[in-house]
Amino acid sequence: MLWVWPGRAAYLGPSLELDPHSTSVYCVVVGVDAPFTLTAEDGTEISARSALVPPRLVHRVVSPPPNRILFCYADVNQAYLREHEVWRSDRCGPFRIGHREESVLIDLCKAPAPDGVAITATASGPPRRRLDPRIARTVERMRSDPSSERSATGLARAESLSTPYFLRLFGRETGTSFRRYRLWLRMLAVARSIAEGGDFTSAAMSAGFASPSHFSDTFLRMFGLTATALTASGASIVVDERLDSLRQS
Repeated sequence: MLWVWPGRAAYLGPSLELDPHSTSVYCVVVGVDAPFTLTAEDGTEISARSALVPPRLVHRVVSPPPNRILFCYADVNQAYLREHEVWRSDRCGPFRIGHREESVLIDLCKAPAPDGVAITATASGPPRRRLDPRIARTVERMRSDPSSERSATGLARAESLSTPYFLRLFGRETGTSFRRYRLWLRMLAVARSIAEGGDFTSAAMSAGFASPSHFSDTFLRMFGLTATALTASGASIVVDERLDSLRQS
């Protein structure tokens, strides 16, 4: 199952033997049936039942089939994930391990009909702070039209900021880069189109990707497998509007 909402996404299912990849936003990983192995490009290797992976970090998750795994992706409105004390341990290299609600998350994932809202809310934890209002407004502008080519300079000017300061502030507030966040929004737009019956080619072009190959390459780098491999696995994509109730305004 793949749940999609403008601010978040969550995948529950087999690990699909992912290649090394780097996500654009924070990712909570939970081994539903057994611990998984997590490695980073700096050589860090851990075995855990739950972990937090930061954006833009090349890593690999290994969980032998048929073990299931949960990936919860949380975007900039959930930037407090790196601050909120929902993790039991200090860092292990670039990772945080041991979610305080690990057993609850596992039980939610093992339910006969897993609820994406409950899973996502539990993985994220309660908010600790709001985004800088200038970045919050920027995020809303980007979300309203993911395909827009409006530049960082133009968005900075809308908030009376210099481009260099805007980019630093965006990175500080969100934990990811302006470019990677735009790609994330476009990827979510594609997922929504597919859930509504569209095809990858038209969905990718409508979302603002330069070409089908640009979308395919980005998907592989971001998730460690191809989009066609995901759909071939039998995963169902669900746009659950109830997730909007979790949004931090």
